[in-house]
Amino acid sequence: MKRLPLDGEPRVIGIVSARMASTRYPGKAMVPLAGRPLIEVLLQRIASVPVLDSVALATSSNPENEPLVQIARKLGIPAFQGDENDVLRRHVDCAHHMRADHVVRVTGDNPLTDLETIERLVALHLQGEADYTYVPGDALLMGILPEVISNTALERSWERGDAHHHSELVTLYIKEHPKEFRIRTGNLPDELYRPEYRLTVDEADDVELMQRIFERLAAPGKIVTTAEAIALLDREPELARINAHLHHKAANLRSVALDASVVSAGRTRKTRPAVKEKRKA
Repeated sequence: MKRLPLDGEPRVIGIVSARMASTRYPGKAMVPLAGRPLIEVLLQRIASVPVLDSVALATSSNPENEPLVQIARKLGIPAFQGDENDVLRRHVDCAHHMRADHVVRVTGDNPLTDLETIERLVALHLQGEADYTYVPGDALLMGILPEVISNTALERSWERGDAHHHSELVTLYIKEHPKEFRIRTGNLPDELYRPEYRLTVDEADDVELMQRIFERLAAPGKIVTTAEAIALLDREPELARINAHLHHKAANLRSVALDASVVSAGRTRKTRPAVKEKRKA
């Protein structure tokens, strides 16, 4: 059940970005997982998170994405269609369309995005009045992490960023300019932190692994949890070897490499108020 925000409370919207085009595996959003399209599985999972006021699909206006739009509408989930290649602009426009103050960004190739991490990061984000809240480090490469971004941070990133900041790595401008934003960082519990596991869907072997996971864990009316999937790979390491040879996207590796400067900038900001108070004394 969705929460009922009080008057004046910030509106937090989950945005799942997906489209049919893909350089490595076109149409991956429609691959079947235990008999249901991947995008349907993912949208239903995100829609079940109680801290979100609503969920929307953000796809492009290209006609080939109409199957994704129809699935979202069948589930009662709004579908926003925007720019095909400017993914950041699509998020900005979708956030406006949904009247969002803050966005939980989920990529459409991560069907096992962890739902409990969404709840923890949203709480951390709102408590800290943050612009951007995420889990830094190589856990990003697992394909289970959401990000929380304020609408104003999205807008500022698009207005100040260059063309390469507008691509699928929506938060690249924020990570390259951390001192312009209020950034909070969280972490994964030990039972979820497996950077050697690849739970994203980008190539054929990724699809095979995800299908095998859902064949073993899915059941009618059940939401497969990230923890269950990781426990399965712990028990059956041969499954994890299906896609262990694949290389991560250069953009994601670049994002992880920037995290050290993000964390360092955060430490610097935390010391500033104390310095200012001494000068006033």
